[in-house]
Amino acid sequence: MDETVDRIGPISGIASPVVALGAIGLATTISQPFSWTDSALSDLGVTGGIVSILFNGGVIAGGVIAVPFGLWLLTRAQNRLERMGVCSFWLTAAAMAAIGLFPMGSSLHIPVAVSFYLLLSGSLWLYGIGNVLDGRRRRGYLTIALGIVNLGGWIVWGLRLRESVPGLALPETVGALALAFWVTGTAVRP
Repeated sequence: MDETVDRIGPISGIASPVVALGAIGLATTISQPFSWTDSALSDLGVTGGIVSILFNGGVIAGGVIAVPFGLWLLTRAQNRLERMGVCSFWLTAAAMAAIGLFPMGSSLHIPVAVSFYLLLSGSLWLYGIGNVLDGRRRRGYLTIALGIVNLGGWIVWGLRLRESVPGLALPETVGALALAFWVTGTAVRP
């Protein structure tokens, strides 16, 4: 089992953001009504046709593909905070998949979308603090910083940009890129 986890975990860590961001990027490219300044990424999930299939399928697949990466991280966790960060990461991945399962307009969409971004920062902070306490300070501080970037994107949007950029796509993308950077970086250089 450990050999399988060691082999598949990093691959899933690279594949998850590639699949999710690739599908979202393609959906934004082919969607006529989508606007980076006026839309939310979740608008793509209800546009219809191939755009909705790409968006919803991409975030569902990305969340599912992330599960073995979390298992791999758990086998490498050195302390309680890192293990808590991994458990929170699994909840983050589940929330990401749930965004596609419960598209905009469904009663669960907003709770799962908000959970995704809050859990993302919490996961990064827990895991990053665990890294620092374990002596991996550089990795830990970078991980903590990515959690701040995710939250900071929302704060900047809420305090400064909301009137001129009413859509949520930009702060959503900041969080998605922070997650992708951390997952890919951790998979490549554990």
